[in-house]
Order: sequence, then C-alpha cells, then structure tokens
Amino acid sequence: MSLTFHSPAFLWLLAAVPVVVLLHFLRARRRQHAVSALFLWERATHAASLRRRVRPSWLLLAQLLFTALAALALARPALAAREAPDRVIVIDASASMAAAAAPGEGAGTRLDLARDLARELARGAGRLALVRAGAGATLLAPLEASASERDAALSALAAGDAAADVSGALDLGAGLLPGAEVHVITDQALALGSARVHVVGEEVPNVGISAFTVGVGQVFVGVVASGPRPAEARVVLEQDGAELASSDVLVPAGGVGTVTFPIPDLAGVVTARVVGAPDALPLDDVAYAGSRPVTVVTDDTHGAATRALQAVPQTEVTYSLGAAGLSADLHVLTAGGTPTRPGPYVAFAAPAEEPTYAVIRDFDRAHPLLRFADLSEAVVGLDPAREPWPEDAAGWRVIARTADLTPVVRVREEGPLALDLAFHPSQTDLTLRPAFPALFANVLAAIATTESVRLGEAAAGGGPWLEPGVYGVDGGLVLVSLLSAGESRLPREGAPAGASAGPAGPAGSVPAPGDAPAAAVEPRGAGPSAPPGSAPTPLAVALSALALLALTGEWLLRRTRFAGA
Repeated sequence: MSLTFHSPAFLWLLAAVPVVVLLHFLRARRRQHAVSALFLWERATHAASLRRRVRPSWLLLAQLLFTALAALALARPALAAREAPDRVIVIDASASMAAAAAPGEGAGTRLDLARDLARELARGAGRLALVRAGAGATLLAPLEASASERDAALSALAAGDAAADVSGALDLGAGLLPGAEVHVITDQALALGSARVHVVGEEVPNVGISAFTVGVGQVFVGVVASGPRPAEARVVLEQDGAELASSDVLVPAGGVGTVTFPIPDLAGVVTARVVGAPDALPLDDVAYAGSRPVTVVTDDTHGAATRALQAVPQTEVTYSLGAAGLSADLHVLTAGGTPTRPGPYVAFAAPAEEPTYAVIRDFDRAHPLLRFADLSEAVVGLDPAREPWPEDAAGWRVIARTADLTPVVRVREEGPLALDLAFHPSQTDLTLRPAFPALFANVLAAIATTESVRLGEAAAGGGPWLEPGVYGVDGGLVLVSLLSAGESRLPREGAPAGASAGPAGPAGSVPAPGDAPAAAVEPRGAGPSAPPGSAPTPLAVALSALALLALTGEWLLRRTRFAGA
C-alpha cells in the first residue's frame, strides 16, 4: 500500500500552522486593572517570561489540528496498492559495448556493466521485455520468461555489431508492452525523449581499423583512434600466415590515419592487423579483404574494351561472337544485347548508323563504379532512333547524363552487377581517356571481391557474425570485419537517426521499483489522475470530519474560557 495525493498543491496550506501559533500568542486578551504601582507587576511578568515563553493550551491544539487536517483533506489523499510496473529494457549491443571498462569501473567490459544494471532494473518490474539493439532489434527472452530464464538470456548476450538500431529496439519494445517504462542501457549520451537513458563506460584509449580495401596494385588501410592524445600504431598485412608488408601510422586524437601499400597482382584473402597500440576493443584490431581471378567473355570487335580488361591483373579475357551465351564471371557485350546466362555484365549499345553526338556533363562521382573515372566533357554518339531509358525504371540508377539530361550510363541496384552504356565504344572519345580503363577496373574489382560484411550483419546463407574472421558459406567465403569508425572511437554522445530529442536520464541511475519516469505512460491497471474538482476520496472525507470535529472543539473551548472570565 502507498499513500498518494490527487491534489498535492493543497499541501502548501500546512505552512499556515506556524501562523496559527503566532496569532495565538499575539491576540491574547489583556484586561485593565487600576493598581497603586506597576513595578511589582513588571517583575512578575519578567519572571514568568523567563520560566516559560510558550504556554500551549487545548485551544491552540484544536486550532492546529483543524488547520493540518483541513490541508490534508483538500489534498485528497488516497491509499492505493502499488503494482510492479511493466518495463522495456533496451541494451546496446554494438561493438563499442565490448570495450574494456575503465579502471575505476571494475573488471570486465561495458556490456558486463550493462548486464548488472539490467538485472537490477528487472528485479522491480512486472512484465519485462529485454531487447537487444544491434544491427537489428531482437527480443532476448519471452515476456512470460522466469527470472532464471531472463538471467540466462542476459548472460548469453554478446556485443559486437557495427551499429546499434536503438530506434528499432524502442519500436519493438513499445509494440510488445505499450505504456511501459522504457530504459535504454548504452555507452552513448543519447537524447531519446521519453526513454530513460543509463550511460555505462568511461572514456578509454583505443585504436582500430576503420577501412580496408584491396585495389588494383595497392592496398588501402584507414585507422581511427579514441582518447585525448594522438596514438601511434603499426599496420601489418598478412596472407596465408606470411607478412606481406607493414608500416607505422600516426593517428591524430579523434582523427584518422591512413596508409597505402603498393602490392601488385594481389589475389586471395588478405589480413590487416593493428599492433602496438592502445587496445580497449579487440574487435577492430583485424580486418579482412580479398579478391579472386575473374573470367571475362566479350564480343568486342573494336578492341578498346578488350585492352582495358586485359590491363587489370588477375583477369582472363576471351573473345567470342557468341559471348552472350557463354559461361563466365563477367560478360562484356558491344552488339546491343544482354547475356542469356544470369550474372554480371557490361552492355554497350550497338553502333548507330548516323549517331548524334552529345557531351557528358553530369555524372555521379561518388558511385563506386565511377571512382577515378572522370566522364566530364566526354563525347558520346547516340542513336537518334533508339528509345531513351526511362528515368523511373525500377531497380536501375542513372549515373551519367548528357548536357540535355539524356541518360547515357545506368547501373542495376539489386541483384548481379549490370552496367548499361547508351553508346558504342567506337563512337566515343571515352576510350581514349584514363576514365575508360578505370571504369573497367572498378567493375572487375566489384566482381573479384570476396563477399564482405560488417559485424552483426548477415550474408546470403549464413550469419550474423559477432567475431571477425573468414567464414565458409555455401562453398564460398565471407569476410567479416568491424570497419566502423564510430564504434572504434568508442562513442559517448550523439543520437541515432530518427531518435526524438529530449533530456537524458542521469548516468547509471536506477529508479526505485514503481518509480516511473516522466516518459512512461500510466502503469498497467491504473487509471488517469482525477482533477482537483472531482469527488473526494474516503480518506479525505475522514480527515474532513476530524477537522470539523477539531473546529467544534475549538469553539466549545473558547466559549467555556470566555464564559468563565
């Protein structure tokens, strides 16, 4: 049972109690008497005041009781049974939560601190939803799970995702337990509006790999750091257990350091490691990338596409007029058709009899297939009788246009790679530019790259994975790395996209059971608070009766006192 007040503002009337005491002594009745001298009365009054300055009476007690009971009755007190509140506990399972705790926080990781806090919150809850916020949102245990089952789910919880979908986890929790208290345990000082945020983890230094790419003849590695000071680390490249190259890199405080290794004709899986640096998070100390030989068939009679393909290492090019029906990793067709076999392809338009020449003025420089491929001012010959591609073609994205906004290059966004060009290699000066071989190098890099995913994500046929490594899936390889600059910096602030703004709760604070935050909706089974003008509660009626009784007693005492005088 708990005592609540429907109109607590009236409790301010209790401040009138000392005023009653003051008035009681100020309004004491004095009578005038004629005496021969005053010095004896003055001595008596002084002696009496020294013995007792305050002289309580039954009249004063009755007045105080009336004032206090009236104030409490107007506040409308009520006795109510306290029900354990429903709670949604969202636990951040991103990779940064696997970082070691600061020395002052004890042993273990940030996730260990989150587990302890979640167990403390769960002890005072009614129905409970434990939600893991990783690359996706998942429920850790059924709502009807026992305490031991919840504890086992928390013990089995692992952190390692490249990102945390906190917004999705909040939506999942709200759908499971509408109106419940919402608590988010994370290492970021997020602003989530109605949810109470509990921040775990202090700032610790860390260095990790944030980018790793194997290109044509070179390997690029990006390194980020957390902490107040710059960090120096050594990046080592390995393949099949043997060291290929290494280099020291200086990473500014909170910044990025990069290193490029010139390694020609590199095929297979390559491992990059960071050694000799502050290491609070082991998940970002290693990353994987890989490439494989690619077979290409083409019907290119002009020869420009063939020469560009042969310039890329680890590429085997075969010429055939029936290339569209042959089996290969990539089809490059220049006769206006598309392959009859499924798979990646590059298709040029057939040569036009009387082409209309135009200049490319707009292209997507940020697209991976156009990296280092400058198409600006390139002249292309278009067939006037050919129907232009529709701008809103489903599944396709235009990445280059002429000056009059005619689409000339487009790429398929889903499924196997497909690149369409609205001109023939013999009717453009693009084949004379460095952009032409760069375009094919990008295409082959996309085809040759072994499938890679970030931690917490799933690949076709397997996953998700929470540990970096090389995994076999359906006869192929999947390379799993963290490669998340935000997680390697061990974030402490910033709200996820889609989160509403609002004040965050105090770090590490745990409310008492049933003490719902301002964010929570009314607990299950409780109605809305009644307005001050509604019917009084039974306890308020009883206090009102006692106040009336005290007022009556005060009147009788006063009448008796004055009558005797």
